[in-house]
Amino acid sequence: MKTATTNTNIASALAAATEPTGKTHPLLADLPPAAHPVAGRIADRIAAELPTLAAKIDRSVIAAAIDEFLTAPKPLTAAERGTDWIRLYDCPTWCVMDHAGADGQPGWHQGPILKAEAPVPGVNAAPGDAPDSLFEARITQTREESAVYGVNSALWLDYGQDNLELDLAGVDAFIAGMETFLPKLRALRDQLALVSRDDFPGDEQAKTAYMAACDARIKAVDAAKAAR
Repeated sequence: MKTATTNTNIASALAAATEPTGKTHPLLADLPPAAHPVAGRIADRIAAELPTLAAKIDRSVIAAAIDEFLTAPKPLTAAERGTDWIRLYDCPTWCVMDHAGADGQPGWHQGPILKAEAPVPGVNAAPGDAPDSLFEARITQTREESAVYGVNSALWLDYGQDNLELDLAGVDAFIAGMETFLPKLRALRDQLALVSRDDFPGDEQAKTAYMAACDARIKAVDAAKAAR
């Protein structure tokens, strides 16, 4: 009986420790940014098992990305909110919408967002801007008055300028397109490796002198126009 009680206590402790709360877990509250101990261990494992990848990506970048995933607040699913919530809002277990709060809209459901992050900010980004998502995908479902309107499930794929609403066949077609694209992208990567072998950085002093000369010419032209 003591063993059963102990196992129950352990299970309760694990559930409490892993429950998504939207807040930093107390055990992590005093850690500085990008200092989750698990993030470092996973980064070391990646470096050991994937040396080619580790040679291209700094370990601190890998650790920071893992740390962000581990410590970022995550929305509760309907399953985590409980059976009363599911019954009240006719909510599928995977839905993460807060129907009692800002999300409202009973009958409209969304799953967690899956993001494919860009490796660097866009060329038109302001200094200090973070990289945008290349894609964001989520499952959506409408089931309001389902006896009348039915149930419609789809995958929403946001690609920045617009989004796609894809059924199962559409998702399969998108995945097939990406699988065809990736080998071609790898071939371009190999071509870039060849053509960039002789690249070299510019001379900062020469840049400064060049820009000063350009500025002087512009001012001279403006002065000549003003003197006419």
